[in-house]
Amino acid sequence: MAGDVYANVSGGGLRLKGAKIEKKKKKKLHKDKLPTESTTSSHNDTKVDSTTTENGKSIITEVDNKTDAERKFEEVQRKRLEKILEKKASKSHREEVEEYNKYLSGLTDHNDMPKIGPG
Repeated sequence: MAGDVYANVSGGGLRLKGAKIEKKKKKKLHKDKLPTESTTSSHNDTKVDSTTTENGKSIITEVDNKTDAERKFEEVQRKRLEKILEKKASKSHREEVEEYNKYLSGLTDHNDMPKIGPG
């Protein structure tokens, strides 16, 4: 029944008077061409080299292809993280809670809700 309702509808886009109709040409894909290694390796930022030791085991090492600014940024970020971790590790949880409670007791009470009603 649903097919009967749309039986008289023509398909395609709208056609305007005086407008030229340009059809898009489809690009042909060649099945013979495969992506080369140069195009796939350009997407990777780091390259992996493998070397073999005297035991015969292969060791995989990363070659760093970062700019000086990227290395400096990562170094600064690492130092900041170390400072944060040192600050966290310097106090125990109990000391932090006691310090926070002392801070809260020193605040004024103007934000507290007043008691309304009997009791």
